[in-house]
This record gives sequence, structure tokens and C-alpha cells, in this order.
Amino acid sequence: MERGIQYLRELAVLEVIYNDPENAQSPTDPDEVQCTQPMWRKFLQSAPPTYANSLAVMSWKEGNGQTVDELAVQLRQYEGSLSSSLRACVSAVEELSREFQQFKVDMSSSPPVQARIAAIGIMGVCIGSG
Repeated sequence: MERGIQYLRELAVLEVIYNDPENAQSPTDPDEVQCTQPMWRKFLQSAPPTYANSLAVMSWKEGNGQTVDELAVQLRQYEGSLSSSLRACVSAVEELSREFQQFKVDMSSSPPVQARIAAIGIMGVCIGSG
């Protein structure tokens, strides 16, 4: 994500360079540049598919006034929420794995179930044909 934020800042530098120098309200700090829709589109196109698909869902509001710095904070929060979700998924898989291992141990220490199932199946065939 940090590489993406760096790219967004590089796009902001271009905005600073090509802004009207006569405009005193134009920011000179790339972090203070308002992110435009073309900048956001370029950012999304440069992102890995795992991020780009999720970030593309974020609605773009023209004139929302979000600066590059504000977007960087949001992107880091988004990455943090993905990381915590991933940790939760890994924990759930680990728990399922432990339960499965315990199930295997329980099954190996109990009497053979397959023999009983086979016997019941044979009995059903014999009863049904008789």
C-alpha cells in the first residue's frame, strides 16, 4: 500500500508542477493537493488487483476536497482493516484445523465405524431381497 501512496504523491507532484503559478491558492506541498478523479483513476490502475477491485468500489465524489494526505490516512486504515480481517480468517482456519486433528484422533481411538456401516448395508440388501 505504501508504494501506491507514494505513486499518489508523485501524481500530486505533477499537479503542483503544472498548476498555474499565478494562483496563490495552489498548494506547493504535494500532500495538500486535492486528489482529482484522473489521479484516483491512475492510482487504481496501478494497484494490484486484490486492492484495486476493493478500492474501485469506493465512491468518488468530485469536489469532496480530500487531499492526498487525507487519502493516504484512509488507505492505511483500509489496509489495516484488511490485515485484521485476514488475521481473523487465519485464526478461524487454525481453529478448524485443530478441531479436525482432534476429530481424527477421536476417530482413530473409537471402534471401527466402517465395519458397522458395511454390516448394516449388507443387512439392508439381504432384507430387501428376501
